[in-house]
Amino acid sequence: MNLEKLLNQRYSVKKFDETKRLTDEQVKNILKLTNLSASSYGMQPFKMVIVKEKEVKQKLVASSYGQTNIADSSYLIVFAARTDIDENFVGNYIGHIAKQRNVSIESLSSFRKMLVNYINNKDEKALFTWASQQIYIALGTFLIACASENIDACPIGGFIPSEYDKILKLEKHNLKPVVVSVMGYRHKDDSYQFKAKVRKPLNEMILKL
Repeated sequence: MNLEKLLNQRYSVKKFDETKRLTDEQVKNILKLTNLSASSYGMQPFKMVIVKEKEVKQKLVASSYGQTNIADSSYLIVFAARTDIDENFVGNYIGHIAKQRNVSIESLSSFRKMLVNYINNKDEKALFTWASQQIYIALGTFLIACASENIDACPIGGFIPSEYDKILKLEKHNLKPVVVSVMGYRHKDDSYQFKAKVRKPLNEMILKL
């Protein structure tokens, strides 16, 4: 795999080929790779919501300022921040670490205390900002994962969170949408695939101190 070549080939697809559909297994693999993304303290304060049904995606078009690639994509992934980040959330995470690493919960008491203090020192808005930052790290991993599997995607920040929440009933799952991405296979008529990729010269993006 030539990652540089794959990243040069990828672009934000504006029109998907509805005759070419991703399989559930392909999507599962992409999300498995995304799940390995870096995350602050490894806490992963978010979930990835899978939307496959055409009629549901069609409802979301209007809530996405008319972006039709929402409807013609194979899958829509909503990256949503958890709104139930509290001491119980930390406790469950500590229990998971203990199980995965085969250590006692007691041996993680100092780490648990530090995490609880970190969480308790943030208000609801700050926690949402923190969770959103972790989501954008995961989104980057997601896009690279898609490129590595020759799957096309388009991250979308232009949508109305409150309407997504209403349509997908995310609030009852203690989730708040942050960013979404559609995925599938590019349509041969999508003109964006023929445009040159525009990036600033590397020397303009680097500051040497």
